[in-house]
Amino acid sequence: MKKFLLLILLYSVTTFTFAQNYETAVGIKGGFPGYGSLNLKHYLGASTAIEGSIGGGANTLWLQGLYELNYSLQDGFNWYFGGGLNLGFYSYKNQITNDRISNMLVGINGIVGIEYTFEDFPLNVALDTGPNIRIINSIGFGWGGGIAVRYAIK
Repeated sequence: MKKFLLLILLYSVTTFTFAQNYETAVGIKGGFPGYGSLNLKHYLGASTAIEGSIGGGANTLWLQGLYELNYSLQDGFNWYFGGGLNLGFYSYKNQITNDRISNMLVGINGIVGIEYTFEDFPLNVALDTGPNIRIINSIGFGWGGGIAVRYAIK
């Protein structure tokens, strides 16, 4: 999988032009809730964008979809806010009964962040934070955030 992603990244670097503004950005995002995930942000219009992440680990899968409003600050910086949904699947072995237990979690997210897109290199870096509320399978409140490093495609 890593070799496949590297091949796609190298192909993209040689195919697309470098620009400060971008239409789509693809990369990785780390933080909570999701820890490490593949990430994509795509602009629908001048200030609206959708962002999606997929990640997981041993016996887990995590998906997130966000709708964001973006505003330019200066010199490649933008700030954004929005919200969306989380969906998580996990399974584990009960140590007492030896049964395999599988579950699903659903929650909603709020997000506020800042991003920078380099002018001479197709790189986008973002930092965001916000609340998350679990609403299905368990009720809970948390606060998360993440750092994304993405290849910016014009």
